Amino acid sequence: MIRIAIYFRLVLILLLAGCSSVPPLKLPPGARVLWLAAADDVPTLDPAIGYDSASWIFEQAIFDTLVRYGDATVELEPDLATSWEISKDATTFTFHLRRDARFSNGRAVTSADFKYAIERVLKPSTRSKGTEYYRGIAGAADFISGRAKAVSGIELPDPYTIIFHLTGPDPIFIHKLTMPFAAAIPREVAEKWGEDFSHHVVGSGAFKLSEWIPGQRIALVRNPYYFAAGLPKLDAVVEMVGVNEELEWLKYEAGEIDISGIPAAEFPRVMRTPRLKALTIHNVTVTTDYIGMNCQMAPFTDVRVRQAFNYAINKQKLLDLLNGRGVVARGVLPPGLPGYTPDVKGYPYDPNKARRLLEDAGVRNGFAPVLWLRADQTMILLAQSVQQDLALVGVKLALKPVAWGPLLEAVREPNNTELFLLGWEADFPDPENFLEVLFSKRQWRSNNDTFYANPEVDRLLAAAAPISNLQLRFKLYDQAERIIVQQAPWVFLYHPVSYVIRQPWVHDYVINPMRPSRLEKVWVSPHKAGG
Repeated sequence: MIRIAIYFRLVLILLLAGCSSVPPLKLPPGARVLWLAAADDVPTLDPAIGYDSASWIFEQAIFDTLVRYGDATVELEPDLATSWEISKDATTFTFHLRRDARFSNGRAVTSADFKYAIERVLKPSTRSKGTEYYRGIAGAADFISGRAKAVSGIELPDPYTIIFHLTGPDPIFIHKLTMPFAAAIPREVAEKWGEDFSHHVVGSGAFKLSEWIPGQRIALVRNPYYFAAGLPKLDAVVEMVGVNEELEWLKYEAGEIDISGIPAAEFPRVMRTPRLKALTIHNVTVTTDYIGMNCQMAPFTDVRVRQAFNYAINKQKLLDLLNGRGVVARGVLPPGLPGYTPDVKGYPYDPNKARRLLEDAGVRNGFAPVLWLRADQTMILLAQSVQQDLALVGVKLALKPVAWGPLLEAVREPNNTELFLLGWEADFPDPENFLEVLFSKRQWRSNNDTFYANPEVDRLLAAAAPISNLQLRFKLYDQAERIIVQQAPWVFLYHPVSYVIRQPWVHDYVINPMRPSRLEKVWVSPHKAGG
């Protein structure tokens, strides 16, 4: 996901701070509240639309899926499904639902709510980025084209059983059902509000939306109908918007917010101070941060230019700016992802080679492309380092910092952004989630924001997708990755290590290596209750 990625991992799980102009929040006395904050507003709460960490942290709090990952692991666990069966050929997936699940309006959750959710994702008018994950369901093509009014491959034998029939083997289909795209949605609420459903969401998760003042604050409160006894442990989660990294840190030190990122300038002091170091939480993320180059916009149509940018940028210097919180990337796949190959060579720092490649491609000194990036102090600092490196090879890089939402929209339009600084965090533990999603031609205007296309890569990706034998599956993906690295639609930067710091009164807050942190088990000590 952009995530999905997207230098998101150090900033999107940084749950940031407040704004004095916001009207007082009405909470009962003694409420147990987790106070967070963010530089940018949440793009959406609609699970069919959101495909980034900022949206997903709230979507997974409000909505339930059939299966989910553990709080700090990538092991599958039941969510609203109590059990499931998968056919030997990985074409039929049967799920049995719990019978005590309720939406936050009190209505029972049934199998029809999951079918409706996936059909809503597949419906072209929804413009969902999750469509590709469910095209393999039998009847999906007819539904998308309008030839059928329902997806025939989703069978509902009874209100608490749902069966997915696929057109071909997909051994990781169950992982695709962990994403918020596949969360249960009450049809009557979604259709009542239409495109404004994002501001009136109703789900079956641990929390429900209480208030969303765009650009100021978003507040969730506990769902009284949540099926898990004793959860959530919090009465409310409040995130305030419009706080930059420096102000976030000041608010953390003042005790005004409960979880914070750690600015690069403060990180050494934090790690030298035993009291503060003990409050840090970190995890190696399954993420790759990169600069995307639009392969349909000259001169980035020339592979020599794209390779030159890879050689010109000093990735280790970026990690030094981040106090070593990461590993230099040599390819697309991050360490820790099944199928990762450590012997992909990538592009070492070599400005002389970069100059020669630019000269061979006819790119003159003074070439001045524009790099789009998130308007965040850390991201700007990294971009300035890239700017300095490129200046050494005659490229006058201009920086265009923008808010998160507009950045995500801009990169998905062809011939719009020639360069962009983003990252991608795995949605499920398989190379398909990087290579197919980000480099397949059929993902143009969806998730392939570089508009890269290679027929041999597409062939390898198609061949790998249905294979259950992991050794063969990963071999094909490795071949595809090596072609992609050679053709360099990205500048492969680094794989971040995520750090946050909690207040001493915050307990059981953990980082998942692939997903935003879940909040239903987080609790705050009584003396901090109510803020």
